[in-house]
Amino acid sequence: MKTYLVFEPAEGGRDAAAADRVVFLREKFRWLALIFGPFWLLWNCLWLAFFVWLAAILVLAVAAYIVGLNEEAAAPLMWLPTLLVAFEGTELLRRKLIRRRYREAGVTVAADLEDAERRYFANWQGSVPVVAAKPPVAPPPAPAMPASSSNSVIGLFPEPGGRR
Repeated sequence: MKTYLVFEPAEGGRDAAAADRVVFLREKFRWLALIFGPFWLLWNCLWLAFFVWLAAILVLAVAAYIVGLNEEAAAPLMWLPTLLVAFEGTELLRRKLIRRRYREAGVTVAADLEDAERRYFANWQGSVPVVAAKPPVAPPPAPAMPASSSNSVIGLFPEPGGRR
């Protein structure tokens, strides 16, 4: 089963016109972001993430040069920002949708995108029943402690007023 984040336009209602603008975003590792890191960022219009990725590559390259790493040792180091983009690609896309005034409407678990859409839209137009909040119930009174005549200390502590 796959998990999909569902985003609806923040300014729209729940009608047929708004249904076309609902976005389903699958939570997964982004293989294309791993293989084509900067191009994937640019393709998805993640400009700020692209510039952060570029700055991280430059900082790592300068650090590798200062430390004196050879090319074979520095190459895996250069893949770290791209690996981070591949792991956090869904989060980057989620933040992009929120900046574009979408709201996170829910999460759907389904076998594929079509099934996720079917599950989500099955209850989309129906009103959600509102459950009335129950008044807070007072906790039951604490049981009364039996009065001890001589020993008011419990456990491994010394007797009150005794020597240390």
